[in-house]
Amino acid sequence: MKVVKNSIIYLGGTILNKAIPFLLLPILTAHLATDEFGIMSIYLMMISFFSAFIGMAIHTNVAKNFFKYAKEQLSIMIGNIILVLLSTTIFYFLISLVLSFCYTELFSVPSIWVLIIPIISFMQMITSINLTILRNEGKAMLYGVFEIVNTLINIGVALIVLLYFDMGWISRPIGIISAFSIFGIFSILYMNKNGYIRLKYNRDETKKILNLSVPLIPHVVGAIIIGLSDRFFIEEMISIEMVGIYSVGYMFGQVVMIFTEAFIMAWSPWFYKMLSEPSESKKRIIVKYSYLYIVGVFAIAILISVFAKLIIPYFVDEQYHGSVEYVFWIAIGYAIHGVYKIFFPYIVHVSKTAFLGISTMVAAILNLIFNYFLIAKYGAIGAAYATAIAFLVSAILVIWYQNKHYKMPWLKL
Repeated sequence: MKVVKNSIIYLGGTILNKAIPFLLLPILTAHLATDEFGIMSIYLMMISFFSAFIGMAIHTNVAKNFFKYAKEQLSIMIGNIILVLLSTTIFYFLISLVLSFCYTELFSVPSIWVLIIPIISFMQMITSINLTILRNEGKAMLYGVFEIVNTLINIGVALIVLLYFDMGWISRPIGIISAFSIFGIFSILYMNKNGYIRLKYNRDETKKILNLSVPLIPHVVGAIIIGLSDRFFIEEMISIEMVGIYSVGYMFGQVVMIFTEAFIMAWSPWFYKMLSEPSESKKRIIVKYSYLYIVGVFAIAILISVFAKLIIPYFVDEQYHGSVEYVFWIAIGYAIHGVYKIFFPYIVHVSKTAFLGISTMVAAILNLIFNYFLIAKYGAIGAAYATAIAFLVSAILVIWYQNKHYKMPWLKL
């Protein structure tokens, strides 16, 4: 089955891609104090937050329509996507500029570095569009090479700046902007060469893009709040040093996402193609593989939790050893989020993305409430509990909505 073959290729590429920064943890924890690691973590979260508004998960348009549109129509759509991205990037850059005049720091991050975030977000989204095209073209090997080289440049530049120029946490944003600038430009050249870009403004196409993507803003923001707000609460309620320790444990637990993302990368093109001409037999095949995936995700979460307890004392600097406490609940949270991901494409398929925003924001609001009360009662581990609970709420809501609007033979294998 092609989806399994491509999933293995994506998994190998994703593991290599994610393993590089993960394997750098001993270097980062040895050269960055816990407060610097905390600031670096918050900066990476701010990039994700800005990207939700600038990018609006706009590459979803490409995934949804790749097999529906003719090449000419697809190129017009992608051209209009780029025009939309340029508009949102300029808008949020101006907001960042105003903020830099009003505040010298935002959540411990110097405002000058906040100014760079809209540019990073733009290049990151251009890269995501190109990667979506590669996945739908079935070019899994090229996709893997693209991602790995991107990460090597990112981390390589960061290491040079950290080890040879001793610039501390700032080394990470320098590495990020270097890598995404190079690959953002490369992505534009690749898409243009292969006839995927036609910069011709089309009002109807832009309207379709915004109708799908704008409702995804609260969805993406909600997901970011669930995945990232815990560290802001820990900074305010405990300390920036604890953010650094918690973030290391979070990175171990988040390894589950490497496997879920790798599978979904191969799953999505296959899924949309299967449902472009649905039949009962095709639906049963989808259900069968969905069940196997769900069982596998939770098994991986448990294995990662056990592995982390064994390796953390030998893998990171002593000041970060307390991070082991947070791995299990973060891993379980991301296993639950992996279940959510297998139901997400149904909502896109039936063009009900507005519900994704509603459901994720409900879960995000609950996450903020749980973060406050659970951190106050249990300390930083309360943030891990809050993350798992919020992902569970989000998954339950999407599963319920999928069953309501698109029937699948879940009980008829």
